[in-house]
Amino acid sequence: MTYSDGEALLRRKIGLDASSIGSANIARAIEQRMADSKITDIAVYLERLQASSSEWEALVDNVVVPETWFFRERESFKLLQKYIQSEWLVTQPKRVLRVLSVPCSTGEEPYSIAIALLEAGLNQANFRIDAVDISAKCLLAAQKAIYEKYSFRHNTLSFQAQYFQPTEAGYQLCEQVRNLVHFRQGNLADSDFLVDVAPYDIVFCRNLLIYFDSSTKERTIRTLERLLIQDGLLFVGHAETGLLLNSRFTSVRHSLAFAYRKANVSRPVTKHSSASKPKKHHPLPAKPPISQHPQPQKPQTQPTNLLDIARSLADQGSLLQACQICQDYLHKNLVSVEAYLLLGQVQQAMGKNEEAATSFQKAIYLQPNHEEALIHLALLREHQGDIATARFLWERIHRINKRQ
Repeated sequence: MTYSDGEALLRRKIGLDASSIGSANIARAIEQRMADSKITDIAVYLERLQASSSEWEALVDNVVVPETWFFRERESFKLLQKYIQSEWLVTQPKRVLRVLSVPCSTGEEPYSIAIALLEAGLNQANFRIDAVDISAKCLLAAQKAIYEKYSFRHNTLSFQAQYFQPTEAGYQLCEQVRNLVHFRQGNLADSDFLVDVAPYDIVFCRNLLIYFDSSTKERTIRTLERLLIQDGLLFVGHAETGLLLNSRFTSVRHSLAFAYRKANVSRPVTKHSSASKPKKHHPLPAKPPISQHPQPQKPQTQPTNLLDIARSLADQGSLLQACQICQDYLHKNLVSVEAYLLLGQVQQAMGKNEEAATSFQKAIYLQPNHEEALIHLALLREHQGDIATARFLWERIHRINKRQ
């Protein structure tokens, strides 16, 4: 037996695509568990791994390294609050809002959701937050709710002062917020995940789908459809937007929030004979769109320029065509920041992360303070495990926001 057998086991049990984190990282995690268990033979360790649930959980904890902080990708929480104030409190003020955070990691996300809902005007009796993670170790840390400074990156000191108490162990979250989140262990990749609960109004599932193999991705998207009520909101990570094509989700117009509504029917799988005749977008659900700048509805029209065509094709899953159109456009428009940004997004959806990084870097070179390009590059580097570069980029974004 070899380390590849360990990769196969991880793929079979949790749907992990080894290439998403690298075979070397999986090998290091296995080696660490073998050393901790005082086992030198990989075959002996893999036998133990399959026989012992506690050893399996320990390996998963080594492989799944949480990277999260409070109010990560803040625009998602701004959209959540806008939804509560402009739609939920207007149409359903007395119903209990049901929210799911999966994976919840060490708790920063579900606790951020709780705070955002309180500050949006909801009474604590009018919402319920369920938080699920595969890692027992992460859940234990989440329930303790004691955090170090790194969990507060990009947040103001007043945020910590309002909800946290400094202790020798770290910053302790106040009991009021801790009591608003209900934690449980579970694996979203399981076909029977949360089959015993009612659907949710809102689901946060960010930066998990990118780690799954293709069949697990497809199955998990169907699970997310099941977990949401009609017109429910789904929040995903920036690199996962291309995975929701041909699903029952339609994009919500709010920059950098990466949010979707569950529509009535699945989008048909479309094929295009040429880039000049893209299909129309699937219409948004009947509810009014949540938008930073609401505008009157207009009849759908065909795209008027190459970048519009590329966006339309990308939205419908024709990534290769969209990529080619972006490159054709850049041959004649060498200093187009928006073209490089769109090209980077398309390349990332295609799994070409280094090419995407190059495109984002070119956009930033042309416009050093382009926040969206900086955020995409920071999140990409974070996903790749380059925490130092990601931290540098986040600090740069923070300085830009302070100046503005």
